[in-house]
Amino acid sequence: MLKRTSRMMLLGMTAALAASGCSSNSDSQNSSSASPSGGNPSAASSASASTQSDASTPIELTMMGPKQSIQGPWEDMDFFKEMEKRTNIHFKFDTPPITSYQEKKNLAFASGDLPDVLFAAQLTPSEEVNYGKQGLIVPLEDLIERHAPNIKKLLDDNPAVRKSITTTDGHIYALPQVTELAHNLINKTWINGAWMKNVGADQAPKTTEELYALLKAFKEKDANQNGKNDEIPLSGINIDSIRPFILSAFGYLSNYSVLSNQLDVVQVIDDKVVYVPTTEGYKQYLIYMNKLYKEQLLDNEIFSQTSEQFTAKGKENRIGVFPSAAPFLVLDIKTDEENFQNPVLPALTSAFNATPTYLLNNGTSRGTFAITKKDKYPERTIAWIDYLYTQEGGILANSGVEGKGWKWVDAEKTKWERLAVDGKNIEESRAMNAPDPGLVIPTFKGKDFHYKINNPVTQWLHKTSEPFLAIAKTPYPLVYFSDDEQKRMNVLTTDLTTYVSQSEAKFILSKDVEAGWDEYVKTIENMNVNELLSIYQAAYDRWNQSK
Repeated sequence: MLKRTSRMMLLGMTAALAASGCSSNSDSQNSSSASPSGGNPSAASSASASTQSDASTPIELTMMGPKQSIQGPWEDMDFFKEMEKRTNIHFKFDTPPITSYQEKKNLAFASGDLPDVLFAAQLTPSEEVNYGKQGLIVPLEDLIERHAPNIKKLLDDNPAVRKSITTTDGHIYALPQVTELAHNLINKTWINGAWMKNVGADQAPKTTEELYALLKAFKEKDANQNGKNDEIPLSGINIDSIRPFILSAFGYLSNYSVLSNQLDVVQVIDDKVVYVPTTEGYKQYLIYMNKLYKEQLLDNEIFSQTSEQFTAKGKENRIGVFPSAAPFLVLDIKTDEENFQNPVLPALTSAFNATPTYLLNNGTSRGTFAITKKDKYPERTIAWIDYLYTQEGGILANSGVEGKGWKWVDAEKTKWERLAVDGKNIEESRAMNAPDPGLVIPTFKGKDFHYKINNPVTQWLHKTSEPFLAIAKTPYPLVYFSDDEQKRMNVLTTDLTTYVSQSEAKFILSKDVEAGWDEYVKTIENMNVNELLSIYQAAYDRWNQSK
C-alpha cells in the first residue's frame, strides 16, 4: 500500500526553488548529464546547455499537452497563472484537442520540433524508453535528487513507485500521477437496494452461491414490481466490467488495460507469473458464468450492448447487480440519499476459493510529465513540477486557487467545497481553472484533503471502498519491457488475446466448458504461451530485484 505521504512533512516549494537557484555550474551539468547505457550525446548536450538561472529571474518555456473539450485555454487557467507567480516561469502552450493529441505528439518527436515540457503527456512505456534512449527526453533521477525534494520523498517512501517508473536502462524519463484515494483504487459492484427489499433479502451475498440465490430471487420474484418478467439480475457495460469481481471469487484477478486496449491475463503468485486463462480457477469462473447465462441471470446482451444501452436498462429499473463508479450513474436516482440505499457487493468467495481477494487498481499512472532536450532550464522545470507533489500544489492542480475554485466550509477546515462561477456548473468551473479534470496529470492525490470534500456521495464512495484495501492486490506490477521483449510480445499476444476473448464468449454463451477445456488449454499452449510467460517473468524479476 502507498504510504500516507500526504501526512508527512513534505518540503515546501521555496526549498525546491532555492535548490535550483543556488546550484553551481558543476551541479547543473551533473544533474542532467546521466545518459542512457552506451552514452547519449543528445541527453548530455541538453545538460551542458542548461543555463543557471536564479528563481527570481523570469524565464519562458514551451509546454505541450492534450486539451479536453470542457477546458478553457490553458493560458487563462488560474493554476498556470498562480504557478507563474510562484516560480517566475511563463509557458507558451501548444494544446491540441485530446482527440488529436497523440498524432501531434508523435509528429513533434518525429520532426524534432519539440516543446520544452510535456504535461499530461500520455507517454507509453515504450515511448519513454525509446525517446529516452534517443536523448529526446532527458533522465530525471539526478534532477529529482538535487532539485525536487517532494518527488524524492515520495519515491523514497514508496519504493514500488520508484521501481515502476524506472526503465530497463536504470533511468526515470517521466513522472507519474500517484493516488491513495480508495475510490480510485477499487472498482465496485452495487446491488439494487429496492430490489433486495422487494424480494426479502436483508444482507449482501458473500459467496458465489449466495449471489446466485439472490439473482434467482430477482428473476423469479418480480423484483422491480412492474408485473413483467423483464428483470436483468446481473449486467454491466461488457464482460470486462463483470469478470474481475466474479473471477476473484475463484482466487484469480483480471484487469482490462484501457491504455493498451488489452486484457491483462497474467498474475504473480508467490513470485511466479501465471497465465490466468488456463488456470482451474478461470475454468470455474467460466462454468459459473455459463450457468448464469443459461438461466438468464446474466444479461444476454453482455457481449454486444453499448454503454448507452446498459445505462438505459438501469434507468428503466431493470438491473439488479451492476459494476459502476456509483449507483446514480446507472439507476434512476434523484437524491444523494438514494445512493446510500444500494449496498456494495463485497469480495466474494466460492467453494473453490475460501480466501477473499479483490482487484486493486494500480495507484501509479505513468508517463504524465517529461522534460525534453530542448529545455535549457531543467533545474527550474523540475522544481516547478515538484510543487504538484505537495498537498498545496496538488490542490491547486485539482481545484484551482482557494477562494476562486474552492473554499473551506468551516473555520476548523474539516470540510471544503468547489465553487461554481459565471453561470457554469461545478465541473465546468473547475475545468476552466485547473488542468486535472479529464486528464491524468503529474501530481500526488492524498487522503488528507480529498476526503474532506463536502460531498456526501463522494465521502460515501471512499468509505465503501476502504474495506477492500486490506485484501486487494494488483495482479502484475508496472514494469518496462526491453525493445526485443516488447516486439516479441506484440507477436505473441495478438492471436492469444483474440483466441482467449473469443473462447470466453463461446464458453459462457453456449459451449460445454468441461467438454471443451482440455482442447482450449492445449491450443493456448501451442500458441507459445510459455514463451510469453518467460518474458513476463523476466520483466517481473527485474522489477522485483530493483531498488
